[in-house]
Amino acid sequence: MDSVAAVIRPLIERLDARVPQGRAFAIRFWDGSELPPSAGSSNGGPPVALVLRHPDALVRLARAPGELGLARAWVSGELDVDGDLERALALTEDWRHAPLEPGDALPALLAAHRLGLLRRKEPEPPAAEAQLHGRRHSAERDATAITHHYDVSNAFYRRMLGPTMVYSCAYFASPDDTLDEAQTRKLDLVCRKLELEPGERLLDIGCGWGSMLMHAAAEYGVHGVGVTVSDAQARLARERVAQAGLSDRIEIRLQDYRDVADGPYDKISSIGMFEHVGRANLPEYFTRALGLMRPGGLFLNHGIVRPVESPRLGAFSERYVFPDGELHTQGIVLDALERAGFEVLDDESLRPHYAETLRRWAANHDAHRELAIAEIGVERERVWRLHNVGAALGFERGRLSVHQVLTTAIGGGRRLPLRARAYQAASLPAAR
Repeated sequence: MDSVAAVIRPLIERLDARVPQGRAFAIRFWDGSELPPSAGSSNGGPPVALVLRHPDALVRLARAPGELGLARAWVSGELDVDGDLERALALTEDWRHAPLEPGDALPALLAAHRLGLLRRKEPEPPAAEAQLHGRRHSAERDATAITHHYDVSNAFYRRMLGPTMVYSCAYFASPDDTLDEAQTRKLDLVCRKLELEPGERLLDIGCGWGSMLMHAAAEYGVHGVGVTVSDAQARLARERVAQAGLSDRIEIRLQDYRDVADGPYDKISSIGMFEHVGRANLPEYFTRALGLMRPGGLFLNHGIVRPVESPRLGAFSERYVFPDGELHTQGIVLDALERAGFEVLDDESLRPHYAETLRRWAANHDAHRELAIAEIGVERERVWRLHNVGAALGFERGRLSVHQVLTTAIGGGRRLPLRARAYQAASLPAAR
């Protein structure tokens, strides 16, 4: 009987011909047979192989073509990579997106028949796939989506994120910075942009494990309230606040942003949360923030955006990482802010910083992979391994970006000083 590689070669060669630079990686199959990189391709580095460990990988790709089939095959372990994962994603990107043509149907059908795939039942989706119900972006469904993403394991996140426990883009002065130094610099950047002063009242929407509030209270003397809908985050945030001796100045609430009603606040921050809000809810989100802010106050929104408008994240992120997450263009974000009544004072892109941040998270994850598997299971470990390097590549290549926008109420009476930016990276401390 012919090897799997020999049977599938005609179809693969059709795809190879549509990619100008060719296929610079090998494809290895469950029987040990392999298709080497296509003739004339050049990868300029260590070899990389895409490994199909089980026939079900091809069944998933046939039944759910595109990203969903690939995602399910990866999470289940039926699809793997031999070599550096980020490099493999970069090399396979153009090839994976090569357009299918009507003429591909016959060689694909013949290969499937010869390999016995037509008789195989479609495998069940991996258990790690999110299953949400109810109205999209209702408070109840949002809470379920957040639980899927954040209530994985505080110990897992601590190992991946490092001691600062900041789950958003860091701010690097140089590649020599440690992750904790860069995250501390980012927290200080936000505090300086908000011009925090002792005694002010700060609301942090989507406070995570409390890091922003702890820095603001310890270094700038504010009194803070943080809200999150993740029970696991809220519990650990309260413990961290207590251990830092800041319980008299920081309150952590298990609360949806739509239920906060105890304004006014002098300053409001939202860091890495509004990706969960949804486009339909942007007007309410920004209007509520404005209503909670005192006249002359400041609001900083830090969130991931994309350069081209697209309604959804993609099958892998939606099913396994950020269920119901939505990314918007920065133009849509700024328009929504202004329609809600905000004046935009400053807008800064941190895109290269997020690529570096994700690579640091990936390194931390890889260093503790066995502990991660024991803590969150094989499937979820694979989800996070792929997410970190895939997102890093997305930021590196400009498919994703992240912006900090500083705003105040239009006509809100805030006097703007005539001065240069007071929070440039060069003026920020390395760490405290």
